[in-house]
Amino acid sequence: MVNITQIYFDNYFTEIIIVILVLSIAVVVISIFYVLFSSTEKKVVKKQIKVNKKKTKKIKYTKQFMNGVDGIDLDLKDVNK
Repeated sequence: MVNITQIYFDNYFTEIIIVILVLSIAVVVISIFYVLFSSTEKKVVKKQIKVNKKKTKKIKYTKQFMNGVDGIDLDLKDVNK
């Protein structure tokens, strides 16, 4: 005896695939709108990060370390020679 779900699946295979595609497209569209409308919170976070970047700390190195790295720019500044 043939299973009822197998008969249903065989008869409506195309419709099942179309429903799955429509649902996946709907999820993508909803995700895009969610990201676009929730971007106001990210602006506040970006402003806070910029404020924190201004506060830099000077690193103190030991004499032994400085002797080992003679000639290397430890501040990583671009100096044209």
